[in-house]
Amino acid sequence: MSEFPSRTDIKSPQRSAASGPRQWYARGLFAGITSVQGMVLIASYVGFGGLCAGVGFPAGAAVFSSFLIVALPSQLLLVGGFVAGNGMLVIAIAVLLSAARLLPSVVTLLPYLRARLWVQLVAAHFVAVSVWVEGRRLLPPLPPEGRIPFYFGMTTVFNAGCVAATVIGFYIAGELPRAFAIGLTFLTPMSFLLALTRNARDLADYLSLAFGLALTPLFAEFGGRLDLLWVGLAGGGAA
Repeated sequence: MSEFPSRTDIKSPQRSAASGPRQWYARGLFAGITSVQGMVLIASYVGFGGLCAGVGFPAGAAVFSSFLIVALPSQLLLVGGFVAGNGMLVIAIAVLLSAARLLPSVVTLLPYLRARLWVQLVAAHFVAVSVWVEGRRLLPPLPPEGRIPFYFGMTTVFNAGCVAATVIGFYIAGELPRAFAIGLTFLTPMSFLLALTRNARDLADYLSLAFGLALTPLFAEFGGRLDLLWVGLAGGGAA
């Protein structure tokens, strides 16, 4: 227990300058365990597991998707494609296009994770919105040598928690009302919205959020399957 620091230790590079990789990894574990974003994300995966059980998606595939993809919107596309009877290639392309939305997050987070190319590629795999939000908040104050192990400690908690939550949600699906499962998956976008509002700094940030919220009902009605893309292009472009 002595390796787990207080929040002040995480944010104090001067005090932790002599820490080794194991200590930074432990600090990352602690940050992940105490992260509100992480708690919301893991709760959402309980709902995801329940939904998978409800539509007949195999348990092993659901768990493996949580381990490999670690992005709820992409996983919902995977399950939706399975339920609709789409071919594997179509589902793979849909998941790929959904994952491409995270490229800006990767580009803005990796400068804090300077390392060998293969280490950066592994780190990029774990970038999701929750990881990006917490990484942008916690990584900048840390000394460069501590960021990589800290990051992997935090993502270990997020990834393992999502996998465990998927298993739990799948096997308690009979006890989990469908409306409640859907509500749990809705926690994630709501937490993202609150986190983006909290982290907004410039006028363009606030305008992007305001335009996006204002345009969402319009494009949800008339934008077809590309409604979210049109909201982002129109709202973000206008801001």
